Amino acid sequence: MTIREAGVSGGACRPADGGQTHKATRLRGQKKLKLIGLLAGLGLFVLLIEETGPGTIVARISEVGAGFLVLILIFGVRHILRTIAWYHAIEPEERQVRFWDLFGMRLVGEAVTDLTFLGPLLGETVKGVTLSRRISAEHSASSLVIENLAYSSAAGLVIAGGLGLLVSEFALPGSVRAAGFVVLVALFLIASSIGLIFKKRYKVVGKVLDGMKRLKIGWGNKLEAKRDRVDRFEEIVHDFCRRHKAESALILLLEITAILTGVIEAYIILSLTVHRSSFLAAFIIEAVNRVVNLFFSFVPMRVGVDEGGTALVVKAVGYSASEGVSLAIIRKIRTLFWVAVGLLLAARYSVPLKGRSENGASPVAVSK
Repeated sequence: MTIREAGVSGGACRPADGGQTHKATRLRGQKKLKLIGLLAGLGLFVLLIEETGPGTIVARISEVGAGFLVLILIFGVRHILRTIAWYHAIEPEERQVRFWDLFGMRLVGEAVTDLTFLGPLLGETVKGVTLSRRISAEHSASSLVIENLAYSSAAGLVIAGGLGLLVSEFALPGSVRAAGFVVLVALFLIASSIGLIFKKRYKVVGKVLDGMKRLKIGWGNKLEAKRDRVDRFEEIVHDFCRRHKAESALILLLEITAILTGVIEAYIILSLTVHRSSFLAAFIIEAVNRVVNLFFSFVPMRVGVDEGGTALVVKAVGYSASEGVSLAIIRKIRTLFWVAVGLLLAARYSVPLKGRSENGASPVAVSK
């Protein structure tokens, strides 16, 4: 081989090598950001525990005592209500899955959401992939989108109500009041955008695919091969509310009820640990908890941010910050119980990644 041939050959290889190097660099950068986020959360968590005092937290936890069984049960009811909502989000003719199997799939997906950096992105994918073994991939994916849209709508209503009460009924620092208004405006804009998408029947995923195709993103080309499925999936989502108005209302009601179980839970924890509580305070605490889940869902177990957010709102409604930190940690304990159940069920509902039939194709194939 001549020197010139070697040079041409090496040059031909550079774009591929350069692409791989760029991808590897990007992945390393993402991992570093996630690690920094987790370390920041852990640092805040340790700081809050130190300021509160480990002894105070242990005392609060011990005061709950057998009440943990009640908290675990309430959180289980929350999972059941959202599973019922998910079941009704599946087209009636496609409901070829037992309720308790759907409940198990939800627990597995939630365990993945709580424990990983990818949060709901991976957790919801796990649910969809597992359900797609029982029903078509399009209906599996659409049921998750419908259920999550209903939950987001319910959470938006609770957040708006809670923040409205917080801003109007309590004396707050200017920065906290401004942050509350910013969240309310953001919720309004998001709700307006979703409403417009459904009113105009915009195919958002299809538009994204078109954009990826124009930008020559390889990931989008894989999805383009399944464009018919993508379009079918979006049609199912758009048509569901129009064709199933009663069930859509039921799903929204179930989601609101599921969130309100958190209000009851906060009320019980404050009653057991502080020995004074009010449903107004518990409602506002749950509303802020939904905000934390919305913005920090990619922090495993919301370490640090959950405690910090709860401490701030609890202090604003007349309790001490330490009581808010203790409340958040008590909630984490009951969450860990259901995470453990989800991990135990993971083997039962695991999905083989190779050799799936066309009917059992994963919704990941539709959304990847």
